[in-house]
Amino acid sequence: MAKLTKEGEIKSVPFDKAISLTGYGCFNILILLATGGGLMCVIIETMCMMFITPAAQCDLDLTLSEKGFLSSVSFIGVVASSYMWGYLADTRGRKRVLVVSLAISSITTMICSIIPWDWLFIILRFINGFFIGGASSVVYAYAGEFHDNHYRPKVISWMSTFVAFGNMYLPGLAWLVLPQEWQFPVSIIDINFRPWRLLLILYTLPCLMCALFMYYLPESPKYLISQGRKKEALDVLRKMYVTNTKKPEDTYDVDEIIWEDLGDNDVKKNYGMFKTMWKQTVPLFKGALLLKTIFMCYMQFGVFASNAGIFMWYPEILNRMSHYIIERPGSEVSLCTAVLFEEDDFSNFTQFEYPMKTCKDEVKTQVFLVSLVMAVAYAIIYLMIGCIINLVGKKQLMISFVTVTTISGLASQFVYGYELIQILVGFFLMGGAAIGVTNAIAVDLFPTQVRGMALAFSMMFGRIGAMTGTNLVGPIMYNACDYLFYFVVAEHLVLIIVVFLLPSSPRLPKLLP
Repeated sequence: MAKLTKEGEIKSVPFDKAISLTGYGCFNILILLATGGGLMCVIIETMCMMFITPAAQCDLDLTLSEKGFLSSVSFIGVVASSYMWGYLADTRGRKRVLVVSLAISSITTMICSIIPWDWLFIILRFINGFFIGGASSVVYAYAGEFHDNHYRPKVISWMSTFVAFGNMYLPGLAWLVLPQEWQFPVSIIDINFRPWRLLLILYTLPCLMCALFMYYLPESPKYLISQGRKKEALDVLRKMYVTNTKKPEDTYDVDEIIWEDLGDNDVKKNYGMFKTMWKQTVPLFKGALLLKTIFMCYMQFGVFASNAGIFMWYPEILNRMSHYIIERPGSEVSLCTAVLFEEDDFSNFTQFEYPMKTCKDEVKTQVFLVSLVMAVAYAIIYLMIGCIINLVGKKQLMISFVTVTTISGLASQFVYGYELIQILVGFFLMGGAAIGVTNAIAVDLFPTQVRGMALAFSMMFGRIGAMTGTNLVGPIMYNACDYLFYFVVAEHLVLIIVVFLLPSSPRLPKLLP
């Protein structure tokens, strides 16, 4: 579509075509590295306590309840802030939210490394989760808006590969640092600086580097044009074109962008923060977006609840099975037989408020090995998803993923043998890779003006699911072990129905030459 003026022909094209004309190349790789790195930082910051807490329990004099709370307090911070970050992403910009959230979460972790008091350490971990929630909520929207319909699902799936890199970084670095036995006193703040404190600093360095990296990247062009900032959006697209194609800027065949994703963009009006947040949220529960919002919230909740819940208890399951084999050589081991073996060890399960009589802060290296193997498997699966997601289709891939992994988890309750059970439960946990597919679906479902809020709102339910699963799997496993995966199957059946009922994504356009 074009219109003639005295100066000549002004080439006006729709935004989706304009972004397709920029090609795919070095600029997109930079976006992938930055956003994937941001996602990796989210994993590191929220999951690092699983390695830090056992090593820090003596220095901080942690009770069992404090250890449990410390492992989940970052998730509480993420849930508490997700709604706010969604509002800020849609009103102040994706990039600004990402830079601020990554930078401040890194600073809080740095401070944690020198804190001598458990109560302040816990408060700072909550603050850390509150700010890292910004990156968790916005990173997918930011990455997706630099790509057309063809590349967007692939890029979001490839981004999820960095989740696996984060899961490799955590145990790999812990394996190098925690077994060391050095320490030196810092009298001015009354602490012994030990390996776990150094590990905290090393864990947060990627977060600081990603914040600096994103600071030099442009704002999402789709966000800019949705705010009426067409010239800035066009400048970003031209920069993308030059970086990707290595051609002069004047060869980019777009002079004006036609913005078709219109609507009542109230965020530009001078409303107060809470009124604007309300106006950003209300559209999610109106008309065609209502069911999409409900379905996406359940999908996020369901995937996180089952996989995070089992994942947090997987090392304990392996330890129980190993102990059973040693104590009962020659006996066939099943999942529940091993879990319930010597269950009187858990007779004091509710006595959380008493500090441990003997403080041992040694972390077994077997935990690192299991975590590394799982992370490598995740990386391979994420890469495969990125390659086949357009070929198979997001909905079909999601349904297949959930079905196969659910069957694997259910089978683990009925088979015998340590290795076989380990493989089946491990394969079930590979279903966590469906999180990437879930977010690829979410990015396509919502219009630009509410996409940041929609992703933040749905991912808030994902974090609630992670907390719910983590806290329910343990009691179910020790009180009704035979029914553990029946609960998972029931939840996943609803998940499959929800995915089936979702509207199909728009047809992918043919690639432009």
